[in-house]
Amino acid sequence: MTRSVFLIFTALIASTVQVHAQGLQDTIIAPDKAVPTVNQVLSGTWLSELRRPGPAASLPAIPVIVTFFSDGTSLASPSDGTQTATHGIWMRVGDRKFLGTGWFSVFDASRVLTTVTKVRINYEIAPDGKTLTGTTEAVVFDPAGKVVNTLAGASFTMVRLSFEIPGDFYDFQKLP
Repeated sequence: MTRSVFLIFTALIASTVQVHAQGLQDTIIAPDKAVPTVNQVLSGTWLSELRRPGPAASLPAIPVIVTFFSDGTSLASPSDGTQTATHGIWMRVGDRKFLGTGWFSVFDASRVLTTVTKVRINYEIAPDGKTLTGTTEAVVFDPAGKVVNTLAGASFTMVRLSFEIPGDFYDFQKLP
């Protein structure tokens, strides 16, 4: 009977030790409800593919390199020589959701301004933070500021670009 009392007493002590080993820092976060903060910003460089709406939907997607800066600004490089870079602003409006507005100018072959376009953008970043999807609405103005067209319904996907190690990286690191 002494042995069984000893085993029960040991089991009670062991269970108490496990309860005390778990501290506030271990229990304060509910992993099933936590939202990872890493996915709450757009900052970084992305490759975008814009798909036009309507009859132009059958045309190839337009590739664009987009950089989002941590101060809420953005810069997108156009894929043709007729327009300026798109300068923009962005802000977080919800869980993994963002709103953006960008502006670019378009020129003819003689570099005469033909239109200025304002693009309104909805972004949603994936839970893993590696991809974005969204929609756009473009408002096109003539050089005098008159609205000549509004184009809603374009959509896009983006992939976050990351660092890559060149083949000679480790040899290069050994150099004096």
